[in-house]
Amino acid sequence: MERLKLLTLLTCADITAVHPAAMTPWRAEQLWRAYLAGYEELTRELATQRIHDLPDASPELADFLEGFPKRYQRTHTRVQMDAHLELATRAQASGAAVQVKRLNGFYQVVVAAKDRYGLFASFAGALAAFGFNILKAEAFSNSAGTILDTFVLADPLRTLDLNPQESERLEYMLARVALGKEDVRRLLQRRPLPRLRPGSLEPRVRFDNNASPSSTLIEIVAEDRPGLLYDLGSTLSAAACNIEVVLIDTEGHKAIDVFYVTRDHRPLDPGLHNQLRRGGLSACGPATAAGRGGGSA
Repeated sequence: MERLKLLTLLTCADITAVHPAAMTPWRAEQLWRAYLAGYEELTRELATQRIHDLPDASPELADFLEGFPKRYQRTHTRVQMDAHLELATRAQASGAAVQVKRLNGFYQVVVAAKDRYGLFASFAGALAAFGFNILKAEAFSNSAGTILDTFVLADPLRTLDLNPQESERLEYMLARVALGKEDVRRLLQRRPLPRLRPGSLEPRVRFDNNASPSSTLIEIVAEDRPGLLYDLGSTLSAAACNIEVVLIDTEGHKAIDVFYVTRDHRPLDPGLHNQLRRGGLSACGPATAAGRGGGSA
């Protein structure tokens, strides 16, 4: 997907360099649609191709990776896998384990915990309450019900830069969220609403029941804003949907959110699509004080 981004940027630059008016709004829209089509193809297999029986892995690592999407194996080194296994082992003893580290000017948060209803939305809300912007996110779970959620964050208030000890408080708070000991809605209400410029991107919500035999793909493209991921995750949780796999990306002011979702361990009934589309479009709107905490976390 990083190569797809680079190819898209190169195409944009190439067309623009021909003449100042060469990149017309129509061409820009076609390039964006081509990017989304490629992005969808690269994420389509997330919910269907799973890891089973790794002969070159230790028994402990093989057990941990059992049931993860194969994309995880392709996009992580063995060193990273071993670190995630160590985090998951710590989580078995305490119920949850969190790692926060600086990564190329951003921060990466990795959480291992036992899966429970609405957990991903709760993490997203807690991070928004802390003042972070979520740039990328992945959420996977293995066959044993252990989740591994990864967030790449921007720290616009430089909270962690100026106060390194805050990393420990962030780890502690996320562990409490994982264990259901922290009220995320209360955390969000403490946070002042950001003042954002009006968005020019019309949000889009699309469903695909053919992308996977076991789940429904929901693709949401919207103007990015703080708390968006929490609101979207809460909308799905409020409809009793279970998020199987998540892939979140932010391109400038555009958020591209891909969810593989089930309800009662099956793909979503088409009759539920309209309800979720309305909820998703509503969640893509501006955050409001009343809206925070609306829906199940």
